[in-house]
Amino acid sequence: MADGFLFIDKPRGPSSFAVVSAVRRAFHVKRVGHGGTLDPSASGLLVVALGSATRLLPYAPLEPKGYSFGIRFGEQTDTLDSAGTVIKNGGSVPSRQVLLATLPSFCGRLMQVPPEYSAVKVSGIRAYHVARSGRVPIMRPRPITIHALHLVKYDELFGEAQLEVTCSGGTYVRSLARDIAEALGTCGYALFVRRTALGPFHVDKAIKIDICDIAKTPLVPSGDVLRGMSRIAVGEEQKQRLIAGGNLPFTEAPGGGALPVATTLAIDRDNNIIAVLEPSAAGYFHPARVFSTRLCDSLHKRS
Repeated sequence: MADGFLFIDKPRGPSSFAVVSAVRRAFHVKRVGHGGTLDPSASGLLVVALGSATRLLPYAPLEPKGYSFGIRFGEQTDTLDSAGTVIKNGGSVPSRQVLLATLPSFCGRLMQVPPEYSAVKVSGIRAYHVARSGRVPIMRPRPITIHALHLVKYDELFGEAQLEVTCSGGTYVRSLARDIAEALGTCGYALFVRRTALGPFHVDKAIKIDICDIAKTPLVPSGDVLRGMSRIAVGEEQKQRLIAGGNLPFTEAPGGGALPVATTLAIDRDNNIIAVLEPSAAGYFHPARVFSTRLCDSLHKRS
């Protein structure tokens, strides 16, 4: 059974679902998931979990997210990227100075309207299904956070800018490109979008599925991905109790009963992850996720 993570540099073209399907076939494993969807026209870092590791995806440190993206000013497409049909043109091209002066206004906590062609559900239906049917989905603004936004280079002659952004989950870079253009009194779309980072993980360390035999790629152990989480070592009796769904009093954990405040991993003597523990105000850890099969904590303990 394959358990662990893959860090994949997704090329433009295939959907995130197609990449997951390719991994499922290569490893002959049914349970495969990913953290953070990339549009087919986007490239970059995609974190894929296999087997029991899929249950750890909610705890993986996949924020903030980093992207490199381009904006073409003067035109807008229906999908807000280069894969769409041009629906507006003739817009002005801003000067470099005006563009630089506008970018700081997009840093901080903002309300953003997702693209009409997106996986956001509108009355239970994916927005892109509504848009493709010829109707206009009602897209409501959602809170996002832009931590940093920088101009990398700008070709004013062609009206094309390259930028880098660090942002929260739920941010649509295509919408950001649209909004920057609108703030400059023109229109624009995302010429390209490439995800460069998810939390501490960078695309430079990812594998390229178009040139690699995925099945021969070593999986990254779950403990390496969750290296920043607190953890406690448990004995055999405690291990069996947790596997059965029982609670672990704080007084039995290393530290002598100090009140924990964070989600914690329970590790057995063989350095395997036994459970994800949530602290309770009642004075015990509750096993939110339990792993009765071997789920290695460290690369050095892999078999």
